[in-house]
Amino acid sequence: MKGIITGDIVDSSQIKPQYRGELLNCLSTMEEDLQCISPFKMEMFRGDSFQLLIEDPCAAMRIAILLRAGLIHHTVNKEDGIWDARISLGIGNVEFLSEKIVTSDGEAFQYSGRQLDIMGKQRLAVKTPWKDANEELELSTSFIDDIINGWSSKQAGLIYLTLRQDTPKKEVAQLIGTSVQNVRNVLSSAKEHLVRKYLDRYHEIINSHQNNA
Repeated sequence: MKGIITGDIVDSSQIKPQYRGELLNCLSTMEEDLQCISPFKMEMFRGDSFQLLIEDPCAAMRIAILLRAGLIHHTVNKEDGIWDARISLGIGNVEFLSEKIVTSDGEAFQYSGRQLDIMGKQRLAVKTPWKDANEELELSTSFIDDIINGWSSKQAGLIYLTLRQDTPKKEVAQLIGTSVQNVRNVLSSAKEHLVRKYLDRYHEIINSHQNNA
């Protein structure tokens, strides 16, 4: 089983041409940064959309959340709107894998693509082959989506630093030149503890279903 992320940049038409290079650089940097969570391949298509094939589906949601955190944090010109993406994660088998991700196929691709089509204003969703998993994750993912929507650039940046490799708060504070208490306060306001609980439960659900398949 694999994790497939299909995403598109929110309000990409409003991003001025001079900042589009910065946006692509941001995505490219995250592609390198997040390999430590699980190996994955990433491709851009249609100019403002992207797709990831993630080897470990248990790690795929952490990558999805960090992609949004990284975009929010690295927004260049906030007057034109905060960078963000609608992200749909599909978990399942990959029956056909071509040289290009966007021409591959399988249930994980289908779940991801179809879910993105029906997401509406929601910016984070997940679909799996298991009915009970979908029922639980639909509700909890909606809450996490709402939390992410409220992140400031500073909150998103600290979430990115601490969640990517579970970096201790003391080390994060040293990296950005601030106090541990300040890091704790920002992460608390970003509801980091709830995001971690969600990711732990997501991992538990996917891992359990994979083992019982």
